[in-house]
Amino acid sequence: MTKTLPIRMAAGSGPTFGVDDLACAAATHLGCWEEEGLDVTWTPVHGGVAAMQSVLSGETDVSYGGLGPVLKFRAESQPVRIIVSMARALAQNLFVQPDITSPEELRGKSWAIDGFGALSHHMARLVVRALKIGEEEIDWQAVGPPPERIANLLAGTIDVSLIRVEEATSLDSDTSNDLHTLLGFAELKELVPVQPHGVLATTETYEQAHPEELHRLTRGMIQASRALNDDFENFRKVYDHNVTVKVDDEKIHDIWQKETDSGGFAVNGELTNGHWKNQMELFYELNSELPEISRDDVIAENFVMRALEDLGIQPAQDEPGF
Repeated sequence: MTKTLPIRMAAGSGPTFGVDDLACAAATHLGCWEEEGLDVTWTPVHGGVAAMQSVLSGETDVSYGGLGPVLKFRAESQPVRIIVSMARALAQNLFVQPDITSPEELRGKSWAIDGFGALSHHMARLVVRALKIGEEEIDWQAVGPPPERIANLLAGTIDVSLIRVEEATSLDSDTSNDLHTLLGFAELKELVPVQPHGVLATTETYEQAHPEELHRLTRGMIQASRALNDDFENFRKVYDHNVTVKVDDEKIHDIWQKETDSGGFAVNGELTNGHWKNQMELFYELNSELPEISRDDVIAENFVMRALEDLGIQPAQDEPGF
């Protein structure tokens, strides 16, 4: 019998899961990590920066959060490494107050983010850049994770925010508010084709001391992503158990269909050279003050490579070759 190994995870998504985080939820709820012989415990924190700090402090072993904080910490000489991607893009909508009817009207508006440097900030900066709006023309407000951002939108204290697609779908259907989607999931994907996303990361010390835990973690993560991608019933089961925002059955299927059609699930762990070359180039265009690091510095690709030797490579939408 395989010995069960413990691993402590810091969840940058906070206490709730959304579609963007669903692969992590699926790895637990569908038993993917349990089948690998892992006992995973979660510590909710607010944002990817806090998740990475939790790992560096020794409070947890592995972080889930956006790729941006990991790249920043590594560029600042912190010994952190990416193990596997748990998505390939973001399933989010740009949600705004009723008086904003076109992207040009975003200038001068207040924009809610988790925190500076967090995934929500990273993606927001890419959206603003693609719209040819200067970052100094936005009033950035760090208010916290999605529930706090939505509360500020509903209270009218914030003008705009990126929120999870299921949250936007629910709010769009609620006639008690006048908020609306300015740019939807598909429009944002067209506007920002290379999007930041969630990754699992750890320290070099943990990587060297606990390779078996990380091999199992990676295999379970990839199997969870495939389970969500390949079968709507798996997606629905995990959604119903973990996502607090309830939407109509038809709309849940539509969300899943858009995710699969756009190649949103990281069915091969997404550490491919082409994908990460684009990600790192964009990151340094936004953060030119940071010293540049190489892909080999920040990515520990042996865990995904070994997992794919065991599981095989699955054909994926719009995924560059290895």
